[in-house]
Amino acid sequence: MEHPSIIKVVLLACGSFNPITNMHLRMFELARDHLEDTGKYRVVKGIMSPVGDAYKKKGLIEARHRLEMARLATDSSDWITVDSWETLQPEWVETARVARHYYEELLSAEQNNDDVDTVKYAKKRRKEEKYFKGSCEIMSVPSGIGPNLQKIALKLKLKKVIEQKGDQYIIKTASTFRNYIITFRVGQHFEEFTKGLDNRRVKSLVTWEGNKLVCEQSGEKKNRGWAHWMEDDKLHLELYCDGEVCHQIFKKNMKD
Repeated sequence: MEHPSIIKVVLLACGSFNPITNMHLRMFELARDHLEDTGKYRVVKGIMSPVGDAYKKKGLIEARHRLEMARLATDSSDWITVDSWETLQPEWVETARVARHYYEELLSAEQNNDDVDTVKYAKKRRKEEKYFKGSCEIMSVPSGIGPNLQKIALKLKLKKVIEQKGDQYIIKTASTFRNYIITFRVGQHFEEFTKGLDNRRVKSLVTWEGNKLVCEQSGEKKNRGWAHWMEDDKLHLELYCDGEVCHQIFKKNMKD
């Protein structure tokens, strides 16, 4: 039986991991060994938090690649995990704020008497994420989109991931041309920059309307927004602006 005076510790490493190396992994092992050798601590978890693209360090590769490399490197570990929260933030996040985020997350789990093995659960959850891949059916093209971009859009094959973490939703849309990530909480206004799309700053609000996840975007364009919903095994996305509509249908890809 563990002595009640033993202090549980979670190790957090922030950095670019550009790319991850054996020493990054070794520092976790060294830190755990040192702490536990004192007899005062038990390390229960290690968290890697790669910095986001907004850090803009010279030579920094895209966060999604660094994140995936780190996850592959730690996949066999039963106590070290990689978290995407920092990479999904639209602006650079100070280390103190990152530490505070994980402290509050762990504190909340403890207050809820969460006995789940968070490392194994996080890795299992990644393997069970639902990926949708499909073609885009263009019903009409919103104004402001040039003819060259229209041609590219017609040929793109998109991959979409929708992930929920507590009350936070993360929608990732990836293609060989451009990637786009949006993070939000239902019922809360947030500022959105449609980087790589039409590069506009809008104020967005996402709500549930029946079985549809609907977003209203306020800005210089009128009647702008989108809606996601499921029908059978297909994910539908409708983008609308100034009375024009773009409809995309994603089919679940069982191979991913």
